[in-house]
Amino acid sequence: MEVFSNILSILAALVVLSILVMVHELGHFGVGRLLGFSIQEFAIGMGPKIFSRKKGETLFSIRALPIGGMCQFYGEDKAAEDTKSFTAQKPWKRFLVILAGPLMNMLFALLFAIVTLSAYGNLVPAVAEAPEETSPAAIAGVKAGDILWAINGDRIEYVSDASEKIRLVEENQLVVTVERDGVKQDILVQNIYNEEAGRNLIGVSITSVRKHFGFFEAIGESFFYVGSMVREMFGFFGGLFKGQVSSGDVMGPVGTISFISAVVRTNFEVILRLSILLSVNLAMINLLPLPALDGGRLVFITIEGIRGKPIKPEREGMVHFIGLMLLFALIIFLTFSDIRALITGGY
Repeated sequence: MEVFSNILSILAALVVLSILVMVHELGHFGVGRLLGFSIQEFAIGMGPKIFSRKKGETLFSIRALPIGGMCQFYGEDKAAEDTKSFTAQKPWKRFLVILAGPLMNMLFALLFAIVTLSAYGNLVPAVAEAPEETSPAAIAGVKAGDILWAINGDRIEYVSDASEKIRLVEENQLVVTVERDGVKQDILVQNIYNEEAGRNLIGVSITSVRKHFGFFEAIGESFFYVGSMVREMFGFFGGLFKGQVSSGDVMGPVGTISFISAVVRTNFEVILRLSILLSVNLAMINLLPLPALDGGRLVFITIEGIRGKPIKPEREGMVHFIGLMLLFALIIFLTFSDIRALITGGY
């Protein structure tokens, strides 16, 4: 029975990943159709076809392996054979078509964030108990249950984030924005430097509480929610380029599917939040200016716009091919790392 449950979890994980990739490809497809591009095939899944139907000039197909999808444009990575060819289209059109994939993932993340925040709310930092009467927070009027929104106008994302922002204030006072009884207010807290501790302290203990959002409030909050994930990704990329990220910090396909399959056994809220995170990751990774990724293609189109003429499609295609081979090599390396981690209990 447990084996059957594991198989179902893995299949569910593949479905989640396939949906996210399909959303990405729908971005390319939708903008391509809107701008008059010729699309040869739009496929859900990879591998051999198990169902296909042609509508107009486009073949719509479902393939055997639920691990992604594709949107194949006519004349992609080839010299412009005729006016319908992908490379014959104006640079700004190609730029928008390629950019549409990652943007669709970001839009998907925002829509799911609105649904999640409307249905489940979000954990936000709040004052756990009444501050001591002599503490800077109590003197200023901070109370137990106050939700902490910002320090000196800088939005607080996590519980640990609140302490860090307080510590980094250089003056001996700060303005803390709190929400009390549904109303936000700014409170000036003075004499925050504690000589005995050698750092800023306002005298509150901070915990997480679940705040629920109305639909329209959730729309605004979704931008912050998704934006925090984007900032985390930038932080990760920065650490990667500085050599502060090891192979153990990165999951390959096996590790990702294993992680998602574990998540889908929990509850629907966690699945929604993970889908948002994965969709943001898919968008951000595809925007990296590396060959074979959408970001690499955008770089070539930008160079074309600056030069006033395109780089030969054969050369660009070769660069993307080499990039794709390196990407496959990285995937294989990460796959072996995933398997080793699974065997040794690293995940």
